[in-house]
This record gives sequence, C-alpha cells and structure tokens, in this order.
Amino acid sequence: MPARGNETPLGNGLLAAHEAAPAASLPPWALLLIVAGGIALLLVLVVKVKLHAFVALLLVSGVVGLAAGISPAELPAVLEDGMGSTLGEIAIIVALGAMLGRMMQESGAAGVLSERLLAAFGEKRAPLAVGLTALVFGIPVFFDVGFIILLPLIYAVARRSGRSVITIALPAVGGLAIMHAVLPPHPGPVAAASLLGASLGWVAVMGLVCGLPAWFFGAYVFGVKIGDRLGIPAPAGLSGDEPDEAPGGGSTGGGAVTTQAPPSLGTTVLVITLPVVLIMLHTFAALVLPEGPVRSAVEFIGAPVVALTVATLLSFWVLGIRGGASMAKIEKAASASLGPVALVLLVTGAGGIFGAVLEETGAGRALADLLGATALPLIVLAFLIATALRVALGSKTVAIVTTAPIVAPLIQQNALSQPEIALVVIAIAAGGTVLSHVNDSGFWLFNRYMDIDIKTTLKSWTMMETLMGTFAFLIAAALSGVLALT
Repeated sequence: MPARGNETPLGNGLLAAHEAAPAASLPPWALLLIVAGGIALLLVLVVKVKLHAFVALLLVSGVVGLAAGISPAELPAVLEDGMGSTLGEIAIIVALGAMLGRMMQESGAAGVLSERLLAAFGEKRAPLAVGLTALVFGIPVFFDVGFIILLPLIYAVARRSGRSVITIALPAVGGLAIMHAVLPPHPGPVAAASLLGASLGWVAVMGLVCGLPAWFFGAYVFGVKIGDRLGIPAPAGLSGDEPDEAPGGGSTGGGAVTTQAPPSLGTTVLVITLPVVLIMLHTFAALVLPEGPVRSAVEFIGAPVVALTVATLLSFWVLGIRGGASMAKIEKAASASLGPVALVLLVTGAGGIFGAVLEETGAGRALADLLGATALPLIVLAFLIATALRVALGSKTVAIVTTAPIVAPLIQQNALSQPEIALVVIAIAAGGTVLSHVNDSGFWLFNRYMDIDIKTTLKSWTMMETLMGTFAFLIAAALSGVLALT
C-alpha cells in the first residue's frame, strides 16, 4: 500500500469533505462525554449483554452520531461511507489471505514444513522447531485455524519427547498469535494501517522487527520455562488429536485437496513468503530504484492486492493442480475458506463506521486535542488505549480497529513519517495482544485443548500474551524514539 499522505484516517478519503465542517456544533467537552458514553455503552453491550461486536459497534456508532448532532437524514450515508472506505482494500486482502491459508492447510504443505523442521532441529529443540513452524505458517493463516491445524503436531511432539504439552504449545500458539497481531495480511494490522494511512510494507517490516523478538522472549523462552515447570502431559481423547473441522466448518486434515505427494519444502516456503517479499519490494522500490518502467513494475506487483493475488494463484497451481487436484476441488476449498472470514470483515468494517462517526462529528479531533495536551507520547497513548479495550472487549481485532480511529487525528497533527506511523500500528497491535483473559476466545481455545484449569491458563496463555505484547510495544517505542531524534 503506498503512502497515503493527505488522505483521511479512514483510508481512501471518502469522508474528506466532512473534515472542514463537522456536523456537530457542540463544545469539545460535550463531544468527549458523548464518546465516553458511547464506549461505555459498547462495553456493556459486548461484555454484559453479549451482543455481537458487529451489531454493538453499529448501534453505538448510530447513537453517538445522533447524540453529537448528525441529522437522521445524513447518518446512513456516514455509516455507509465508513464501512465502504474501510473495507475497500481490506476485504480483498483478507479474503485472498484466507484462500492462501486454506491451500496450505489442505495440500499437506503445513505437514511438510513441520516434519522438515523437526528433522533439522531434533527432538531436544522441539519447542523451537514447532514455534518456527507456527511463525512461518502464521503469515497467511488465521490464529484459530492455525491452532487447530498444529494441534496434532503439538500433541505428537510432546508425547515423543516426553515433555510438557505446554512447553511445546506456547511457542507454537505464540507464533500464530504474534503474526496475527502485527503482520499483514491479517485483519488487525491491515485495518489499523488503513485507518491511520500507513504503508503495509512498513507495517510488515516493523511487525517483524518488533514481533520476532517479542515471540522469542515472550513465547519461546517463557514457554519452555513455565511449561517444564508445570509438567503437564499431552491430553488424551480430546477432539484435537485428529481434528475434523476447522472453526467455521471445513476439513483441516492434510491432503484433502491433493491426490499425490505433498509439495516440497522449497515450494511451501516460496508460497508462504512470496506475498510478504513482494510487499516489502514495493515499499523500498522508491528508495532504491530510479523512476521508470522497472520501478513501476515492482511497485505494481508489490501492491498488497496484487501480491496476494499472485501468491494465491501460485498456491492454486503448485499446491493444487500440480498435486493432482481438480479445479473443482480447489474452488471448493477456496469457497470454504471465506466462511470464517465473513464475521472478521464485518467487525472490521464496523470499526471503520465508528471512526467515520468520530470524524464527522469532530469528536475524534476533540479527543485528539485532549490527548495531545498530555505529556505522554503518541505511541504510549495508542498502546494504553488498545490495552484498555483489549481487557474490556476481549477481541484483539476489535481492540485494534476501535483504537485506530481514536488516535488517527494525532497522526495528522504530529506529521509522522511512514516508519513512525507503522510503529504506532504495532503499538496498537501490542496493546490488543496483552492481558488475554476469560472474555477472549483464544483463552478458552487454549484452555480446552490443553485440558488445563483456568488458573493454569492464566499462568501460561495470559502471561505469554502479556509478555509478547509488552516486548513488542517496548521495541516499537524505542525505535520510535530513535526515529524522532533523526
């Protein structure tokens, strides 16, 4: 995604006409009270009433808009603009990423990668091998699906090595979780980048720079230490031993698409890493290449939509057709991958609607002025707001897409560079990662399949998420400080 310069925080400038003349004429303190009341209502609806996050965000956006002075005749257009401008590019990226992940899942490519890593590292370093598998596999695959796919590997390695299942599981689920939080094409960082006008290439770079050390210390080092101390054996008799379905439906077993041997390791790595490499080339093309046809070609093929399209088509060929699958089977797998994505996209779009209302009413600017008057740096504020929403709402993606429009006006006020904006995105993602507890589906997924009690889940899963988010934020804050001095 190219730098967005003067575009609005919602991405493509559909609401730019409203910036100069907010619909509401209320004083700033009244707008802030309305926003605070709206957030409180959102928490009540999601946490207490158990209303779906999409419906809750849509309802709260309408209430806040009307209370802040948007006329009933104008409100529907604001809501529609917010949804459309947010999902314009995100929907394509997330859908293609889901298809790519499904091809990895059903072609047996994930099993190829896992087996080769175990052979290379040995059983003594099994947690590292499984964790690296999860890191690579987590680039295109959503957390829930990746977790279910890796369960047989986690159980098998724990039994073979005689080590605690927590020792093997935490580096793996930590790898999936950190990739889901900080790296495109996952919806959280993609949505935050769109809302803040950040280049996806820079977000990918900063996500790796901040996320990989966070995983190493927060998931791998901590996971081995706490897992060996707990000494919990791999559970027997759980459905995760031989999972038949992924969340949202569909087979998770390898080989469902192919009829011949699974792909080679080189082919597997190529398919997974290709989109990230192309997006990174796009980011740095303007810095290293002169203007001309070569630079234009690199920028075109490295645009996120094009890069994901190329990688997905490549996966259809090398993981599907070359493996013996018919186009009918590939089409069925691609269609099945979109089911779990639908709700994610709806929630993401609803976060954009909330941002559109803040923009239209001027409440976002009033809040930015208030936060800007504090002594805290922007990157710290972004982390703290995302943390508060993560603790209250549970969903990492909802916390990220709700925080981004709140801090977006401060991005414009501070005239940040693309690397600095990308670091703010990572700080938001880090805040959305910490302190996972009983209102987070990931908490219960880990609790169920590890067959452990809530106390042990808090000591292992929750602590891992908190450490990873904290490390990622500290690295992002340090890099932001260095960039500010240059």
